[in-house]
Amino acid sequence: MKVIELKTVEGKVRYYLADDTGAPVPPVLKYLRFKDNAGYARNTLRMHCIHLKHFFTYLGEVGKDYGQVNIDDLAGFLAWLKNSDILKKVVLLRFEPEHQPQTINAMIDTVVMFYDYLLRHEGMENQLSEKLVKFVRNPGRNYRSFLHGIAENRMVKSHILKLPVPRMQIRTISKEDAVKLLDSCTNLRDYLLLYLLFETGMRIGEALSLWIEDFDMAGLSITLHDRGEMENLAEIKTVSSPRRLDCTQELMDLFTGYICEHHTAEIHTNHVFLKLRGGMAGKAMDYRDVDNLFRTLRKKTGIKVTPHMFRHTSLSLLYSAGWEPEMLKQRAGHKNIYTTLDTYVHPSEEEVAKAFRKASESLKMPSMGREAGQ
Repeated sequence: MKVIELKTVEGKVRYYLADDTGAPVPPVLKYLRFKDNAGYARNTLRMHCIHLKHFFTYLGEVGKDYGQVNIDDLAGFLAWLKNSDILKKVVLLRFEPEHQPQTINAMIDTVVMFYDYLLRHEGMENQLSEKLVKFVRNPGRNYRSFLHGIAENRMVKSHILKLPVPRMQIRTISKEDAVKLLDSCTNLRDYLLLYLLFETGMRIGEALSLWIEDFDMAGLSITLHDRGEMENLAEIKTVSSPRRLDCTQELMDLFTGYICEHHTAEIHTNHVFLKLRGGMAGKAMDYRDVDNLFRTLRKKTGIKVTPHMFRHTSLSLLYSAGWEPEMLKQRAGHKNIYTTLDTYVHPSEEEVAKAFRKASESLKMPSMGREAGQ
């Protein structure tokens, strides 16, 4: 099984799953076409194709037809994914995430959606997706005071095959490290990109999708638009991504200086961020250019950093400054308030330590020696 990348007649990059003979796998092809028509982002389509590659590889190893799969088979797939020795047999794509519990759960979710599609659109008698679904009370993330009464009695769909996912601390950088990274930039484009990510907290794909007219100099704001898939493959992530972001005069001044220096009469694109060197100079900057930039910054500074860490840092600082979750959700472009709550609305280790020191007097007990020695 292999994931094949192709370009459509409209110039869009898409993916399909090929079997060992190179032929497309028909049910997966139909499923991906349905998701594409439903407006799913290119990266989501790619990940669904990768997930189904693993699933069909597993079916091939156990000699099972996709139309005869039952719950036990899906449980076997989950166990297969957890077995690192088995996974060595599967060729991973570049940028494919490691098979941590969260990734394995996402693969199971994709397979369930695949069978739900087959049930509803292809008339398949196998009702695997229906058998796996259960309704559970929304856990509320322990934020009883926030949105109490809205989520209290809400029932949500889940399914019975899920691995427990440990809470992961989001990765941020200190403001001092952010300054070091900015100081390591050798041109105004890179400096503006890092400054923009730090101040606005936007995703790197959103930054690469910006056009010059998205910057409102008088209103000190940037508006993100859904323009679909663009020439540099940048695209916004969710239906909540189009939004207006307030920004500072300092950021606008940097933007103005950059435009004056690099957007000369020879440039024929509205994209803000451009390639600066080589035969493609003047074209829109893409993800590979960003990868190269951050690889250089890590090597120069010794700071382990990614574009998304700038986003986490920006939004975490706003929460620490007193922003309410509703405002954070809007600025982050999250579709679901619980994504904001789970990611940013919790105390840091420093805040917990400070609170403990403040309350530690109430926990003090008489020392052992005072009574034992008498």
